[in-house]
Amino acid sequence: MRNDMKTLSITSIESLEAAVAETVRKRIEHTQAVAACEGAVAALQKEYQPSITNIAGQIAGLETAVQDYCMAHREELFPAKKSRDTALAEFGFELTPHRVETGSKKIKWKDVLARLLRVPWGLAYVRQPEPQVDKQALLSDREKLTPEQTMSAGIQFCQDEQFFIRPKPETANLKEGK
Repeated sequence: MRNDMKTLSITSIESLEAAVAETVRKRIEHTQAVAACEGAVAALQKEYQPSITNIAGQIAGLETAVQDYCMAHREELFPAKKSRDTALAEFGFELTPHRVETGSKKIKWKDVLARLLRVPWGLAYVRQPEPQVDKQALLSDREKLTPEQTMSAGIQFCQDEQFFIRPKPETANLKEGK
């Protein structure tokens, strides 16, 4: 698309008012074009949503079957490492990123905040001006904090293991049966 912008020279009150009027007309035209685009996008999404939902359900079923098999045969499938490669994908088990949690269900985040405010090293893990626990700072320093410090603060660092299937980039152009 070409931009049909003309150089505008405002030299009087009349030309100023004409420029303002043209600006308003163009804003209205822009709003109508954006609305038409959004309407077309919504119509396309509505048209494709049943197919997308169906395929997503099929994927979920297939992934569940693959994961169940891998869990039942983990030792033989993954003897040396936690993942395997096929021609189309890598799949296996991996750890999620670390996260900070309270040390137990009984400890609430307000309790952790109070504990951090009481210990000399704890202020580095409190965000201001409205005091709150700085979980990102705790995560950044998780290797520096001793077990005694995490216990006294009432926190723990957790990771979960999750199953994954990642298509290889070169499989993006493959269609079924090829």
